[in-house]
Amino acid sequence: MSRSASWRGRGSRRAESAWIDQTLARLMGRTGPLAGDHALKRNNIFILPSRPGLLCALVLLAMLIASINYSLALGYALTFLISSIALVAMLHTFRNLSALTLRPGRGEPVFAGELTEASVMVLNPSRLERFALAFDAPGMARTELVDIPSRAEQQVRIALVTEHRGWYQVPRLTISSTFPLGLWRAWSYWQPAQRVLVYPRPESPPVPLPESNAAAGTGIGRRGAQEDLAAINVYRPGDNPRRIAWKAVARTGARTLLTKQFEGGERGELLLAWRDLPTRLDTEARLARLTRWVLSAEAGNTPYALSLGAQTFGPDLGPAHRARCLEALATWAPPGESA
Repeated sequence: MSRSASWRGRGSRRAESAWIDQTLARLMGRTGPLAGDHALKRNNIFILPSRPGLLCALVLLAMLIASINYSLALGYALTFLISSIALVAMLHTFRNLSALTLRPGRGEPVFAGELTEASVMVLNPSRLERFALAFDAPGMARTELVDIPSRAEQQVRIALVTEHRGWYQVPRLTISSTFPLGLWRAWSYWQPAQRVLVYPRPESPPVPLPESNAAAGTGIGRRGAQEDLAAINVYRPGDNPRRIAWKAVARTGARTLLTKQFEGGERGELLLAWRDLPTRLDTEARLARLTRWVLSAEAGNTPYALSLGAQTFGPDLGPAHRARCLEALATWAPPGESA
């Protein structure tokens, strides 16, 4: 069989499985996100013969008919032996999922168009090992397979493609198993109440940062202007960590941190304002440019403030300030538009 034919076969099997999953999900009546732990029990685990299982059933039927027609005692024995093995395999397939507990984790923020990894904790409180558990969701490039030892927990990372900025709701997951013989497929559904923050896609190619201006009314200056050291002060909460005078602390043996104060130190700050962007740019293009400018200012170690309508963040610098600004860009909607 050619590789293309193999992929077409996989695609048809996946489409058939998706149709069955959607039909049973409607019958369940509860498809919304669920908060907290989710236990797999008899009332939320489904099991049906797989394709190999259906083929095995047809072969057993043919063997039974042949045994009846020709009065083959050995045929009867072989038919009922294989049927018994298949029934025992059904119990093992169901037990491979039963009594597991699923717990939502967290996902790190990403930029639109990138893959986000939503983590799920799978707890196995029983003494039985679980093998070849398959986790699948719409948008996943491939199914994630994991084995879980007895009385242990395993973290599963679900890679999903993001397209739009904002809060991304993790889709419904399908947890399935065909262990041990592949004759049966047991599965269950679960949509965790878990969201991942998606930042706007940065503008590419980047546009140079604007000239420094009066951010938060501290004065007007040029970006990259020369600054002179004015004094060494005791560190206070909220001071820029990048201005800690480590050499002065080591030289004087001070028990508290010291920070550098520069003359005209606020003159190099940038104001990245929504209102200053060209009106020809639409909402997403403006957010993409502001996102790129936030990243460029951080990379250039340039203090900056972000102004979105009535909201202003900063001026500041550092990972916490960067995260606040990017979250505001990801979730903000201009006046007159829905969030």
